[in-house]
Amino acid sequence: MHRHKMNRPAFRITRHASEGHPDNFVFEVWNPFIGLYQSVESVDVGLQRVAELTRLISQMRVQRHPRHEALIDVPDPVPAGDGDWWAEFRVSATTFRSYDTRGYDRLGWMPAAGLVEATKATCGKVGCAMPIHIAA
Repeated sequence: MHRHKMNRPAFRITRHASEGHPDNFVFEVWNPFIGLYQSVESVDVGLQRVAELTRLISQMRVQRHPRHEALIDVPDPVPAGDGDWWAEFRVSATTFRSYDTRGYDRLGWMPAAGLVEATKATCGKVGCAMPIHIAA
């Protein structure tokens, strides 16, 4: 069996309540190809981007693409500033997807049952509205 290191995309929401705007959210996707969080416009766009990255990484894994090993996993969190709340989930790009969540109050990853549960936990922790197609 060929073992690959985990290279997981992630979706993070940060709420900057300290700026006097209670709904000042920043949405970001961890891109393992460049090793950076990239800004996205909304939860929906973030979910789409994470799905795209997960599919690409999964294809690379199946095809044993040599650059798969160069991908960069989600880094350890940096402590949030006062008034900043953040939460995120990551997705494993294996045949059977698995999801983990973490946030400002619990820095270690905790398993989630699936994409819907991971999204609900992430949005709920920072008080962000859920996308309609997931909230139902």
